[in-house]
Amino acid sequence: MPAPVKSVLPVVLLGCGGVGRYLLRHIVSCRPLHANQGVAVRMVGVADSSSLLVADDVHSSGLDDALLTQLCAAKAAGSPLSALLGQGHCQLFQNPEARRKVIDAATTLGRTTGLVLVDCSATYDTVSLLKDAVDHVCCIVLANKKPLTGAYEDFQKLVSNFRRIRFESTVACDSFRNPYYCIWRSSFSYSWQSKRYTWVCDE
Repeated sequence: MPAPVKSVLPVVLLGCGGVGRYLLRHIVSCRPLHANQGVAVRMVGVADSSSLLVADDVHSSGLDDALLTQLCAAKAAGSPLSALLGQGHCQLFQNPEARRKVIDAATTLGRTTGLVLVDCSATYDTVSLLKDAVDHVCCIVLANKKPLTGAYEDFQKLVSNFRRIRFESTVACDSFRNPYYCIWRSSFSYSWQSKRYTWVCDE
């Protein structure tokens, strides 16, 4: 019998390339493990370079697993996120409104349930969004360290609370050091008000 849900982790994913899609599939495949640990990883939004697919109500629900599976298949085939409209309880926003919606989610969830912003985009374009997430007490996870290699002021901002940032680099010769493995293998916990959350996944 699954354990009672003790921790809900809302997540927004930036980037639907190979690493981002692998991460989504891994989240879906690890649902039984999460349930046994009393953890619910709730995907509330997924963004690519031009748009954001977000759950209708980020307060109480996320994108369902069937939709996430369809999303992975669509993006692997080169289709836009808009191809998924009508497939579930979700809304689509184009840039620049998409960015505002991510900030809205950070504002709403950052100081209540918490929000994890996972950047799998490998671009500098997400730095300002990541800094805004830090301002709203969100956690950020980087699939590589590229957002940390720009201006020193940006670096200082992103690591200003080291408990709320996780990052790894890609080393092709060692499969145990790839970004998606390290993001999930390194369990992390953080506190929001009186609650403690722990990120867990199958090793």
